[in-house]
Amino acid sequence: MLPNKDRVGQRFAILGAGISGAAALRLVQALGGQAQLFDEKVAADVAFFERADVTHFDAFILSPGFAASHAWRILAESSGKPCYGELGFAAQYWQGLIYAVTGTNGKTTITNLLTEALQVSGSVAVAAGNIGLPLSDVVGSAANQARSVLVCEVSSFQAELPLGLKLDALLWSNFAEDHLDRYGSMSAYFKAKAQLLACLKHDSLWLNAQSLSPWIEEFIAHTDVSVLPHDSGSCSLQLAADSNYRNAPNNKNLDLVARFWRALGAPMDALQCAANSGQLAAHRLKLEASLGGVSFWNDSKATNFHAVWAAFESLSGPIFWIGGGRGKGGDLTHFAQSVLQRVEAVFLYGEVAEQFALHLYNDSVRVRQYASLESAVRAAAAAAAELPSAHVLLSPGFSSLDQFNSYAERGKCFISTVLSLMPAVPSD
Repeated sequence: MLPNKDRVGQRFAILGAGISGAAALRLVQALGGQAQLFDEKVAADVAFFERADVTHFDAFILSPGFAASHAWRILAESSGKPCYGELGFAAQYWQGLIYAVTGTNGKTTITNLLTEALQVSGSVAVAAGNIGLPLSDVVGSAANQARSVLVCEVSSFQAELPLGLKLDALLWSNFAEDHLDRYGSMSAYFKAKAQLLACLKHDSLWLNAQSLSPWIEEFIAHTDVSVLPHDSGSCSLQLAADSNYRNAPNNKNLDLVARFWRALGAPMDALQCAANSGQLAAHRLKLEASLGGVSFWNDSKATNFHAVWAAFESLSGPIFWIGGGRGKGGDLTHFAQSVLQRVEAVFLYGEVAEQFALHLYNDSVRVRQYASLESAVRAAAAAAAELPSAHVLLSPGFSSLDQFNSYAERGKCFISTVLSLMPAVPSD
């Protein structure tokens, strides 16, 4: 329940009428404040934000979709009035602990695993944030108690506006090339995530060893935040043969959680139980089907180069790779070299296909382009049938937003196309 209602009389402009904006509106109203939704798509009760509107409000709550260069965000930030992200605004009213999870890849997996382990250990724990549940809705629920633990997945977009966000710990999975269409450089991308370090109440920053890139090392050297020394945390866990955390990349995610878990003094058997029973979120390197010795893997969530390489490292045997979508910036030449070192053939689709293909052609790897994902899947399946123990891998490396509304929709398209290749089951 809400601890108090101290927003009576305050007026908020909520910029962005998506899921987080609508949740922020509900929370402001529950606190007794006044709010107006603004969005570029005007609808009932949703207005278009104008310069004159700045004077009508006491504070602003902005969607993470608005980059620093967006005209509305510039207007809000230049007003001198408080500018919150939905996470920071809601976090002010959360009564329990907040453990944040960030990183280029693995955030959702770590968030789910830590939340499940806390629940198994007897804690009241809830996952929110970038994982899909707005923190504003959790703050307004019965879970908002002093003894509760919030595990909050935080994207770089959300980290850009940290006002109000105070963290009891931060788990940072890794840092790799991504979102350069928004940030323009790795330095700017890192600085967005690094805003979270200033939100820590005390030194409790946990990193995978592989994430100690020059960016992180340099930043930590010039701040008061230190990386806590810790030993390997997951070595004592007894994982079941079918645990999703036995192999890369999720064994690294488990190790990060286990080291933090050990520092909490929490029972290791609870984490072991969560690791053995926990299911991965959809569209994350899941074996969807097998046909004639060919395995079909759905990794549609892999929207950056680092995630694709992690998928390559997880598979042994010939890989028939399906990639493409909408580019987000990044070094295509270096990515192409990595792809060519690991795959048997390449099947490209989407906006980036023609451009990326120019970086991929050589004498040893077949590269083909297709108008649609469905066509690419069918071609990859036919080619993979020629080799034993082959893998058809959808791990696109790019955004889905050229042909699909989300990576989930893209993953579902892959699944339906693969299932259409399966032999029909005779009816009785």
